[in-house]
Amino acid sequence: MKQILNAFYFALSYFSIIPVFVKEMKIDNDTYKYTLALLPLVGAILASLVIGLNIVLNEFFNPLYSAFVASILYLFLYGFLHLEAICDVIDAWFASYSGKDPYAIMKEPTIGAIGALYAFSFVLLKVGISTYVLYEEQYSLFFTVLIFSRLNFMYLLGFFKFSKNSFLSLAFQGAGVGKVKVYALIYVIVLWFLLPSALVLLFISMVSFYFVLKILNKKFSFVNGDCLGFTLEHTELILLNIGLALVL
Repeated sequence: MKQILNAFYFALSYFSIIPVFVKEMKIDNDTYKYTLALLPLVGAILASLVIGLNIVLNEFFNPLYSAFVASILYLFLYGFLHLEAICDVIDAWFASYSGKDPYAIMKEPTIGAIGALYAFSFVLLKVGISTYVLYEEQYSLFFTVLIFSRLNFMYLLGFFKFSKNSFLSLAFQGAGVGKVKVYALIYVIVLWFLLPSALVLLFISMVSFYFVLKILNKKFSFVNGDCLGFTLEHTELILLNIGLALVL
């Protein structure tokens, strides 16, 4: 139980700005393994906070404005972490055409004009569709998307290679990964009862996540945390659009 709690604290502190008041956190391969399974729970927590804020704001403001503010909050709650990854990946993609090292470009602290413009355009699309979903009070859809986009990490990352000492490689080296994957199916079961189209969205989520990451892997000959952030963001954008089209 302590290992699972440590994994939860690690996932929450690393993938969100929610403070975790833990003095000692033991990190090992099991921690990383459970972290992958708990990432969808982090998505559920973020979704709950965003939906809760939207409901509260609806009591005081126009629902459209409330939904817009709540959508911005979602980006803020994960510290704009994945949006930074979008900038890095796009800069690396275009820099590779001039023979530059994509990995080195990703690790530069600055961002290029193309990366900034792409990220800005992406934010407009992401905030736009998130606002639409919340305005229509499709809370089950929003909740499902934020969980499924992170559930892909558990089931699909095993098809890709990462740096030997990276958190993702260590996660799949631990024993019992298969058992954790079985337990993680509880997310699918719960969401199936919550949203009738959940299984369709799960299929679309996995296909989108796999092919976006596959394209990046083919382009760069590697995948890293930036590629994962880029893939997660685009998977959510696809799911929110398709999901809303299915329910409306």
